[in-house]
Amino acid sequence: MWFLLSILALFMQTARRSTEKKATRNIDSMALTWLQQAAGMPFIIATLFFAKFYLPSQLPAHFWQLMVIYVVASSLDVFCYFKAISIADISYVAPLLTLVSVGNIAGAYLVLGQVPTIYGFAGALLIMAGAYLNNLAKRREKTNVKGNKLAVILILILVAVRSYYANVEVTMLRDSNPTTFNFYSSLFSIPFIILISMLVIRRGRNSTKYQNYWTGVKIGARQHVIPLIIIGLTYTINLLATYEAKLIGPNAGYVGAIKSASVLPLVLIGLFFFREKVVKLQWIGLVLIVVGLLAIAFN
Repeated sequence: MWFLLSILALFMQTARRSTEKKATRNIDSMALTWLQQAAGMPFIIATLFFAKFYLPSQLPAHFWQLMVIYVVASSLDVFCYFKAISIADISYVAPLLTLVSVGNIAGAYLVLGQVPTIYGFAGALLIMAGAYLNNLAKRREKTNVKGNKLAVILILILVAVRSYYANVEVTMLRDSNPTTFNFYSSLFSIPFIILISMLVIRRGRNSTKYQNYWTGVKIGARQHVIPLIIIGLTYTINLLATYEAKLIGPNAGYVGAIKSASVLPLVLIGLFFFREKVVKLQWIGLVLIVVGLLAIAFN
């Protein structure tokens, strides 16, 4: 069951990322770091009626201590991601995100003491190798070189941060449940990210980039109401499926490894719906990703 939930999370993540790339054309990447969660809040609140809700007083002190770390780390994660896709092609960024597959497994061992099996670790490596081949084929297109280089740095920061907090959240999930945790983490992340955004804008208030910033965000959000609804819905389903899979799966790192294979549906969508060309090197990479997913499924 955990594997099917991970696959569901993978497809929800892919749908969200494809929509996010469209939204970044008119909405500042910094604003999208909190808009995605704000758009998801109505759906997140709706899920609270389908499971037990834990009041703040019903949760232990270490839950809230970890929540502080989680909010800061996850906010840095989403900022790096949105900044990366705003300056580089998502088909370039997505393969780089597969580094999370190995990082999460390493984090699960260091943080949770979960030792991966040979099949699980080999599967993560195959996914990463397959994504690298797709990335290699993409890099042969000598476009947006400067943006792609900065995107690499941002994704490396993201991988390091996520390898830690993505496993810390398992401890908090054990103290609560996926719906309650999703509600509190989003509830505290939104104002925190807005506060940081306001500080950044205040510091750069003399820059033309931040003139009429909030007006621009408001206009951009109005122009992308439907994409934001899609982002909010897929965001909610993705996280709930991820959290439940981590709770019942043999290794929390495997869930992240499966989700890092998002390059697979992205390439297939481009092939079947947009008639994009897929070169031989990309096909080899896709085969490696599928084999890697099957290896992890054996767990």
